[in-house]
Amino acid sequence: MADVKKILETVVNGLKVNLFEFDIENEDGYNKIKEYLINKIRITKVHNMEEYDLTYYSAKNMNPAFVAKFNEQIAKINIPKRTSVPQFDVRRERITEWLAQYLLEQKYNCKFYDEADKRINIKTVEIDKHTDGIDVPGIWLDNNKIKFVVCEVKASEDKKIPCGSVKSLQEDIQKAVDDVDNRVSREILEYMHGIRNIKIQDDLLQRIIDFLGRLIAGEKEDLVENIMFFPFLIRNNNTIVANQNINDYKNFSLQRVKKENVENIIASFGKEFSDFSNEIYEQAIGE
Repeated sequence: MADVKKILETVVNGLKVNLFEFDIENEDGYNKIKEYLINKIRITKVHNMEEYDLTYYSAKNMNPAFVAKFNEQIAKINIPKRTSVPQFDVRRERITEWLAQYLLEQKYNCKFYDEADKRINIKTVEIDKHTDGIDVPGIWLDNNKIKFVVCEVKASEDKKIPCGSVKSLQEDIQKAVDDVDNRVSREILEYMHGIRNIKIQDDLLQRIIDFLGRLIAGEKEDLVENIMFFPFLIRNNNTIVANQNINDYKNFSLQRVKKENVENIIASFGKEFSDFSNEIYEQAIGE
């Protein structure tokens, strides 16, 4: 059985809408999802003890007990705080954005480089802050076509349909379409900066770098033509799949973008987001 199942594909207001379900009842599939998330946390620089190796500072003959205490304190300092308030919960934000990334990898042939992942490369002083910019930027591949991915994610446990997050999701995507304040242009440049140190071992990476460079150097009006926009709702509402209800998007519309450049996504996930996020962090780093 698949860990992510497509339930429905339809069109609403001229835009494609796909309904998916994370199959948490399938133990193997569910464990695969959790392993993906746990790995993302563990390779995050603030949780990678090699990033704080004291020998880097030429401290080679230190007392092992001191080194152990130093490493213990680092681990404590770099634990993101827990909170029951969703809009302040950075654990919830990171886990739900990685869930969206996981689905895009599995179902849309999107590619994401850890070197360019803002969550993985977060700094210690930013550990309790929300990540700036586009939620999930990446690369969409379709045979010989390459497009930049702009995915904005909202996680909602609202019983109402449409949920209260749809309006802000639409606003975020429209700002990206219009490249307000160079929102997307800066994201592309940041992405290029993130992957600059990857050793180019295949033609694909070289093509991606060339593609991103052309987007920066090209005309701004051509930018939107080379982007796949993924408005992404993660929903904990068991009626959505049961009724194949995609009405979260019934009033959703965008301007100045071709319909083939947009895919609206609803992904049903039957776990309370904050509890699940804390569970993943506990399994990854023990807190």
